[in-house]
Amino acid sequence: MAATLLFFILLVAAVLILALLLALYLVPVTVSMVADCSRERARATATVAWGIVGARVLVADETQAIEILLAERRIVTRDLGEMLAEKPEEKEKKAEERRPARPVREYLDAAGDLWPHIRKILETICRSLRLETLRVDITLGLESPADTGVVYGYCTAARYALWPAEAIEFALIPVFDREVFEGTFILRMQVRRPLLILIAVAKALLKRPVRERLRQVSGRGVPGA
Repeated sequence: MAATLLFFILLVAAVLILALLLALYLVPVTVSMVADCSRERARATATVAWGIVGARVLVADETQAIEILLAERRIVTRDLGEMLAEKPEEKEKKAEERRPARPVREYLDAAGDLWPHIRKILETICRSLRLETLRVDITLGLESPADTGVVYGYCTAARYALWPAEAIEFALIPVFDREVFEGTFILRMQVRRPLLILIAVAKALLKRPVRERLRQVSGRGVPGA
């Protein structure tokens, strides 16, 4: 009886793990961002969703919040200001544990050592990305009308250069009699087969030289420790 129960539990666990891996391979991660800026207000919304689970960050003049979504319904809301604010005792503890800043050269050397692995991860991410929509609408007026005309000319050239990319729309409306900057930014893209990205990261972290280099640059260890 105990052996049968144990087998059943292991079977269920295996099925759940396989289902999760299949979902990570088939279900893309959707990333979207909407921002608008005007004289009266400025706000931005960024959403990351995988299946029915998602997270949304809202930033406006008086609102800074992060929301956890389930089936596009908000189930948890937290204020970003409160989350990022440190308690006095935490500040004192960090001040006591603060280590001397490492030289920039050390980080550059670490990036050079890890670059072959970073490049493979970036290549996997680039292959997984799929741009669905990128739309930018701007109303621009600078202090000098001549400068406005120059910017408009460059933007017009860029718009025609991007014309073959159907997912990209760019429009600039010049204003020559006043200073103004208003516009909207809309981005929607997918990260397909996120499992492949996780595999690429895991393959890099499974290599001992990579782990040792990361520990060294983070100050948590030295090579060979």
